[in-house]
Amino acid sequence: MMLKKFIIGILSVALSVSALSCKKASMANNESEHPSINRVEMLFKQGANTIATIVAEDPDGDGGNPPSRIDNINLEINKTYDVEVKFFNISNGVSKDITPLILQQGKQHEVFFILTGFGFTIEKKDKDDSGFPLGLLSQWRTGTVGGKGSILVKLMHKPLIKGPNDDAFKGHSDVAISFPLNLN
Repeated sequence: MMLKKFIIGILSVALSVSALSCKKASMANNESEHPSINRVEMLFKQGANTIATIVAEDPDGDGGNPPSRIDNINLEINKTYDVEVKFFNISNGVSKDITPLILQQGKQHEVFFILTGFGFTIEKKDKDDSGFPLGLLSQWRTGTVGGKGSILVKLMHKPLIKGPNDDAFKGHSDVAISFPLNLN
């Protein structure tokens, strides 16, 4: 009986220590922390001209209510688009562009574009300080076949694990929005 109480006591201490070590410390100077993202903008450009600004908004963030706005992306076949992705936190009516912070923390982030229903090319044009892809700037070259599909835009958080050829599932998602995509 005494041995059983001793073992239960040791296990209780071990579980308490384990639970504490799993909590993420919140420190003001922790470079991997940033405000939650509840607005994503994609600027589509051809040459120097912005031809479309596509927006998704989810005021309460991940979970809870569905997004309040997700614009359709309408592109033309056989075209090239330069795309810039921006991330915002909107809180108490104040919009804060956190894209510069994501850029500064580039070694810990990567934007992914996952197409469904299409086979055109998306090339990331920017890199982090290690020379690994970032994805805030990309070039999209549409194919010759039109139709309807979607594109999932994911900002992955990868502290201490980012590599040069990661897939879209390594790390955890800071934001993931599926945009309807029409190609005419």
